[in-house]
Amino acid sequence: MSVFRAPELIESNELLLRPPEPRDAQALYDEMFSDPDTVRHLTYLRHTSLDDTLAFIDIAQKDWESGALPRWVLEDKASGRLVGLIELQPWPPRAEFCFVISRRGGARRRRASLDALRKFLRWLIAQPQIYRVFACCAVDGNAHSVMERLGFTLEAKLTNYEARPNLGLAAGDSYLYAMTRPLKPPHVADTLDWMDRHFSVEPDESRT
Repeated sequence: MSVFRAPELIESNELLLRPPEPRDAQALYDEMFSDPDTVRHLTYLRHTSLDDTLAFIDIAQKDWESGALPRWVLEDKASGRLVGLIELQPWPPRAEFCFVISRRGGARRRRASLDALRKFLRWLIAQPQIYRVFACCAVDGNAHSVMERLGFTLEAKLTNYEARPNLGLAAGDSYLYAMTRPLKPPHVADTLDWMDRHFSVEPDESRT
């Protein structure tokens, strides 16, 4: 089996996806990790100091080196503002996909984030060794509509699946979402045709 390798840089029309760096600590802290609304349903505690975020970035850089858990920040190319974070755990033939979108970003940045997530997923599901991408989100969270708009299918409800430390819960229920591409025939043309149909952009989000 070929080694799974993630690209460091991925670009959409408005956003640049790149590995987090120490210079991102203040922005990640301000925009996401210190915000109670953004981290409400995450599986790790809200950051209460910049040192927490610096420690997170240090772990993220080590995970990039090992390839165990690549992470990308979503940077607005026009302003340099960070609007989100992607985490990926590749376990071919499957991969787990997680994302955090800043709730302070405004509607335009959320639309841009959706476009970037679609491009990321289009790249991911096209990798020869990846046939299934899945994600879990809290049943009482607000990610469900996003998952459906990204093309995921709800497969199951998982009882007591993940900790919710920011809610004081040792375990909470999650929905399991997944997308899978055809296994046979494994021809490039078939995969590209499937992706064109699967990742069609919604009319209200198209650009001229």
